[in-house]
Amino acid sequence: MNARAPSAHSCEKQYASKQIIDEAIQRMKKRAREETTTIPKIYTEELIRTRLENPSMVTGISYPDLRSVDSSLGLRAEPFLLIDEFYGNNNQERMLIFATDWSLSFLSACSRWHSDGTFNVTPLRFEQVYVVCGFSEDFMIPCVYALTTRKDQITYSKLFHHIITLGENRQGVRMRPTNLTCDFEQSAINAFKLVFPGAHVKTCFFHFCQSLWRKIVDCSLSKYFIHPDDNDITDQERKNASYWFNGAIG
Repeated sequence: MNARAPSAHSCEKQYASKQIIDEAIQRMKKRAREETTTIPKIYTEELIRTRLENPSMVTGISYPDLRSVDSSLGLRAEPFLLIDEFYGNNNQERMLIFATDWSLSFLSACSRWHSDGTFNVTPLRFEQVYVVCGFSEDFMIPCVYALTTRKDQITYSKLFHHIITLGENRQGVRMRPTNLTCDFEQSAINAFKLVFPGAHVKTCFFHFCQSLWRKIVDCSLSKYFIHPDDNDITDQERKNASYWFNGAIG
């Protein structure tokens, strides 16, 4: 019995179906970057949309399973979103934690951690993007990214506990930081001391200068910096941070 070779028409239909699926995957990735919808929900919605919009799509073209789509969101084709937790009253709060097995392993090997939160690139419904970096020798690498809807001690404690658990469960490593450098977020400092009681917390000089400048502005002292020639403050006094800090706090 001779097998019939596929016709040009059937090849074209298969190519078109593959193109439709590729476009659906790109939509999934775009939504994952821009929305707070969970990846399984995005996958299901896009799967339904693709089938409804293309009822004649060749059935022999398999739609990728969720695991392969989820993994493809990372550059190394491995899972990147490791925690998606709802908590608080009526589960109104949410935390997403992103990391790789390699970054968790690297972080566990670092005794010095640096962390900071930013608000300029935060997606809707979230309060901040919080980054935990590992410092080794002369370089620092971002290892864990978290999207949080709150900035309180409970949230930071959950984050640090999740980092410990992820390291143990995924890589069999223990997180043992001895030093943390962070901004002046008191709730983060308290949480770190609670979760890692033997570690020492240092605050960042850059954030110290930011706080100092805000205090100077609040006390109406900024004119001595903006118009240095119109006052009797010397250049040395103007450059002395401790002089202005003591003056600002009285």
